[in-house]
Amino acid sequence: MNIVLTGFMASGKTQISKAIAAASKYKLIDTDDMIVEAAGKSINRIFSEDGETEFRLIERDAICRAAALDGYVIATGGGVPTNRANMDELRKNGIIVNLAPNFSVIQERLESARSSRPLLRNQSIDEIKKRFDDRKPFYEECDIKINIINGRTPHSYAIEILKAVESYIKTKR
Repeated sequence: MNIVLTGFMASGKTQISKAIAAASKYKLIDTDDMIVEAAGKSINRIFSEDGETEFRLIERDAICRAAALDGYVIATGGGVPTNRANMDELRKNGIIVNLAPNFSVIQERLESARSSRPLLRNQSIDEIKKRFDDRKPFYEECDIKINIINGRTPHSYAIEILKAVESYIKTKR
């Protein structure tokens, strides 16, 4: 069984997944890292040289490979839940945990990360907010929802998630 973290960009998936792995028996895999390794270039370069369509194909392959693993915490890219096939694949052997911040948290975190996020380049805050709102229904299709606020440590979220997963498993037996 895997723990699959979903959420909008800058919701904390990478840091919290590392904290879960450090605090548990779960190993860690990040689908963005898998994509970079498979493509042999950065996500920014994939987007600029090959486009989003090619990126999503590489991402789909990474999702299938990650979903086939067992005993992992899987950090996914922000767009993964928008593809139903991705989520169906991940759900086969995973509990879907959505990290759900308010947009104000995202906005604060993205101010310093705009250059490293390919989908944010040349986008206004209103366009980013629209993407955030458009993706909300996809993120809602989860097994566990964790509200994210600034000021908490990734470790505190990791402990909350591990307890929630344990409780979820007990209710499904």
